[in-house]
Amino acid sequence: MKKIIISQEFDPYFNIAAEHQLFSDSQEDMHLFLWQNDSSVIIGRNQNLYAECDIAYLKEHNIKAVRRFSGGGAVYHDKGNVNFTFIIKESSASHDCFIKLVQAAMLRLGIDCEFSGRNDLLFKNRKFSGHAYYADGDNYMYHGTVLVNVNFEQLENALTPSNIKLKSKGIRSVRSRVINLWETDNTITPQAVIHAFVETFECTNIEYINKSNFHPHLEKVISSDDWLFGQSPEFDMELERNYPFGTISVYINVADNLIQNVKINTDSLKLYDFKACEKKLYKSLFHEQAIWDCIELYLSNHLKFT
Repeated sequence: MKKIIISQEFDPYFNIAAEHQLFSDSQEDMHLFLWQNDSSVIIGRNQNLYAECDIAYLKEHNIKAVRRFSGGGAVYHDKGNVNFTFIIKESSASHDCFIKLVQAAMLRLGIDCEFSGRNDLLFKNRKFSGHAYYADGDNYMYHGTVLVNVNFEQLENALTPSNIKLKSKGIRSVRSRVINLWETDNTITPQAVIHAFVETFECTNIEYINKSNFHPHLEKVISSDDWLFGQSPEFDMELERNYPFGTISVYINVADNLIQNVKINTDSLKLYDFKACEKKLYKSLFHEQAIWDCIELYLSNHLKFT
C-alpha cells in the first residue's frame, strides 16, 4: 500500500538515518518521505567535507555537517527548504515517474518547471531543486530538495571551502544559479510545498514519525566523526599561516581522516626544527586547529629556551 511518511523532527542526523531505515524496509508500493532539517550541510557519500565547505563557519553558526548514503553534491538545508524521498523496489523504479510527480506538485503551486542536466529542476533557468538517487540490493530511493525560502547568505558561506590549498580525489560540487520559490510567489511556504506533495501523491495513508515513535538504527553511526570524516577520499592539503617571524606552510596527506604524511616548513630567517611536531601529528586524526595547536605549542616552548 502506498504511504506518505512525514518527519516531525528537524534533526538532520535523525532524518538522514530515518530515510535510510525506510529505504532499507522498502516495499513493492512506492512510499514518499517528506522532511525538513535545521541548518546543515549534507554531503554526498564520495565527497570530501574539507573541499565542500568552511568547517570553521559551520562551527561558528551551529550548522551541522552530515554525510548521506547516496552520491551527488553537497547541499545546504535549513527550515526554508523541503526534502522529498521516493522509496520503492529498484525493479519498479522510474526516474521519469519521480520527476513528473515533483513537477506536478510544483505546478499546483504555479511553478511550471523543467528538468535539466542530470539532476536539476529549473524555473526560468534558475535551479530550485537538486536530485540524487541510491540503490542497494533491490531497494531504491530517489530524493531531492526544494528551495522555498532558504537563507542564501548562510548557504553561500557554508558551502565555500576555507582558504586552504587542497588537492582532493573526491567529487567536487558544481555550483549553479539558484532561486527560492517564494521569490516567484511570496505565498509559497514550506508547508504549502509539503501540502502540494501530499495532494499530488494522492494517498490518505499518512504516518508521522518523531524520536518517540521511530528509532532508526544508524542514527548514532551517521552522527559520528568516523562516518563524517573517515569516509572521505584520500587528499593532499597545504595549510598556511602568517606569523611575525614569517610564514609556516604545512603539507599533509590524509586518508580515512588520518594524517599519513606531514611536512612543516617556514620561510623564517630563524631556524626551527618541526620534526617533533611532524612525529606527533603522524597517524593522528586530521583536525586543522589541532595541527596549529601542536605547532604553536612547539613555538612557545622553543621561544622559552632561546
